[in-house]
Amino acid sequence: MNEILKKFLFVSSIYLFAPTVGAFSLNDTIASGTQALSSATEINGEAQQLVGQLSGQLDVTESQAIGGTSALLQLASSELGTGGMNALTSQVPGLSSLLGGSSGLGGSLLSGISSMDGVQSAFSALGMDSSMIQQFVPIIMGFLGDQGVGSSLLGQLQGLWAPAS
Repeated sequence: MNEILKKFLFVSSIYLFAPTVGAFSLNDTIASGTQALSSATEINGEAQQLVGQLSGQLDVTESQAIGGTSALLQLASSELGTGGMNALTSQVPGLSSLLGGSSGLGGSLLSGISSMDGVQSAFSALGMDSSMIQQFVPIIMGFLGDQGVGSSLLGQLQGLWAPAS
């Protein structure tokens, strides 16, 4: 199913289940979802530094920085497995706080991401265009490199997060 059709069906289903058109706004849903995400996710250590870099350099909210990074890390977790993620979180311990089980929109939105389509959907639900993914990646990669993550693991992440050709 193509991306436009998915978005149409998603938006259509929202309006179908809304009691009245005037009582519901997609922007309200995004705003409440990002509030739930940031309040449910207590980030610490190095993760807070990364979120600050993303927020400052990309003009995104803290919730969007948390959600976008979490989506990319969920994909990494799905693809790298436990060993790869343990290697990553042992080098950057604060990163594990971005992988924790969030409740609300964050939990349902960010759990089980296993493809770039899932990452794109998460970015969209957070109010960001999918082109933002490729703005997040170099900042995250640079941050991880600065934290001492090895070139082999960085290469795996780069390949995983690279845009489809």
